[in-house]
Amino acid sequence: MKQLPLGVVLLVVWWSASSAQAQAPATPMLLADSASVRLMEAGRAQIWDLRLTKAEQTFRELEAHPSGAYAAHFHLATIALLRAVFTDSQASFDVFLSQSDTLLTRLEACGASAWCTYLNAEAHLHRAIIWGKMERYVRAALAARGAYKRYEDVITTDSTFYEAYAGMGLFHVMIGGLPSTYQRLLSILGYRGSVPQGLDELQTAIRHSQYARRKAQTLYALTDLLLNNAKGGAVDILGTLAEQHPDSPLFRYLYGYALLVTRQSEAAETQLRIARQLGTSAEHFFVDYAEFYLAQSLFHQNRFDEAIPFYRHYIERHQGIALKAVAHLELGLSLEMAGKREQALTFYRGAQTDREFDSDLYARRLAEERLSAPMGPLEQRLLLGRNAYDAGRYAKALDHLRPIREKGSTDQRAEAAYRMGRVYQAQGQLDRALAAYQYVIDHPSPDPTARWTPWAQYYIGEIHAGRGHTDAARSAYEAALAYEGDFDYYQSLEQQARVGLTELRDD
Repeated sequence: MKQLPLGVVLLVVWWSASSAQAQAPATPMLLADSASVRLMEAGRAQIWDLRLTKAEQTFRELEAHPSGAYAAHFHLATIALLRAVFTDSQASFDVFLSQSDTLLTRLEACGASAWCTYLNAEAHLHRAIIWGKMERYVRAALAARGAYKRYEDVITTDSTFYEAYAGMGLFHVMIGGLPSTYQRLLSILGYRGSVPQGLDELQTAIRHSQYARRKAQTLYALTDLLLNNAKGGAVDILGTLAEQHPDSPLFRYLYGYALLVTRQSEAAETQLRIARQLGTSAEHFFVDYAEFYLAQSLFHQNRFDEAIPFYRHYIERHQGIALKAVAHLELGLSLEMAGKREQALTFYRGAQTDREFDSDLYARRLAEERLSAPMGPLEQRLLLGRNAYDAGRYAKALDHLRPIREKGSTDQRAEAAYRMGRVYQAQGQLDRALAAYQYVIDHPSPDPTARWTPWAQYYIGEIHAGRGHTDAARSAYEAALAYEGDFDYYQSLEQQARVGLTELRDD
C-alpha cells in the first residue's frame, strides 16, 4: 500500500520556485532590494539540491542585510525542518523548535501585510509537522489550526496572493482525505474541504504563484499518487522535477518513490540509487528514506540478497520509527526467502510497534504470523506473486498465483484471487478483474484481519467509476465502507473510498 512517512507529504509546503510569474507579489519575502532577493534565491536553490550546510551559510549572510531577517530566519527554520523530518532525531527536533521560536519572535514585529501573515502561516504549519512527527498531536492540531486561519486570512484579504493557495490547497486535500468522523468534527469547528477543492487550489498556485509553484507541483503530484492512483500525471510531474534538478537527492528520491508505487521497480531502483549516491557526498544531505525504498525496489524484484544490506543500513541509521516496522518485516522476509530463517526471526521480533498506522499494524501482524511458523511453499509462492505484481511483471505474477488459486487454503485462495484481480485491472482486462474480485467476495477469507474482501469491493467501485457507471460505483464504495473491524489497511480503504465517493458527486 502507498504510504509515505508522516511529515514527508507535508514537508513540501515550504518549497518554492525562483522563476517569476506575471502575478508575483511585490517585495517578495519582505526583502527591499534586488541584491537580497538574488541571495535568497541562491539559498533556495541550494535547499532544493539539499546542500543544506551551504544554504545555512547563504541565509546567515542574508540575515545581515537590512531587510533580510524575516526571509533568513524563515529559511533557516525550513532547513531545520528538513533535517528533523528526514532524521527523526530528538536533537534535530530541538534545533527546529529553537529556530522556529526565533522566527515567530521575529515575526511579532512584522506587521499586518500579506507576506507577514503568510510567513506566520508557514511557520505554524512547520510546527504542526514536527509536533506530529513527535506524536504530540494536540500541539500539532493547535499549530495546524493557526496555520489554516492565517492562510485563510491571506486569501480572504487578497485573493491574488497566490503563494497562499498551495498551503490552503494542502489543508483542503488533508481534510477531504480524512475519515468521515473527523470531517464532521472539523466541519463543526469551521474547517471544511475536499480533495478536488484542494487540487484546484494547488493548480491555482502552479499557474500563478511566484515562490510556491514547485511546492504546488510536488503537492499535486503526491496527492495524485497517494489518493488518485497517479491518474493525474504524478510520475511525469516528479520526473520533470528530477530532470530540472538532476543533482537533488530530494527529487531523485521522490521520483523513485513514484516509480515504485506505480509498479516500475527497475526504473525506481535507478533513481533511488542516484538519490542515495548523491546523499553520500560531502555537500548533500542524506535522505534515509531513499535507502529504505531502494531496498524495497530490490525486494519487489525478488532480489532478496541485494535488498538485505540496504534494509539493515536503514534500520541502523535512521533514528526515528518511521518505516521501521516495515523495514524489519521485509528484512525478515528477505532473509527467510534467502534460506536464513534463524536470522529472520530477530527482525520479525523487531517489527513490534505501538503506532496505529496502517503499514505498522500490517507489519506487526504479519511478523507475528511469520514468527509462529516458517513460510511454506505456497506462502513463498504468494510472496513471489505479490512482488511480481508490485514490480510490474504481470505475466510472471499470474504464473505464481494461478496454482494457489486452484489448490491453496481458503485464505490463500482469497489472496491469490484478489491479487489476480489487481493484475487483470493493471492490464486493462477489467471483466476478468471484476470476476476475480467477485470470487473474493463470494469466498471470503476466514481471517478477520485479511483485507482481500473489502479491498476487492473497493476496486470493483473503481472499475465502475472508470467506466462511468456511477450508481454501481457508489454501491461498491459504500459496500466497502460497510465492512467493520481492523482488517489490514482499513484506514486507507476508508480514505480512498470516501475520496471516490466525493469524485462521483463532483462528476
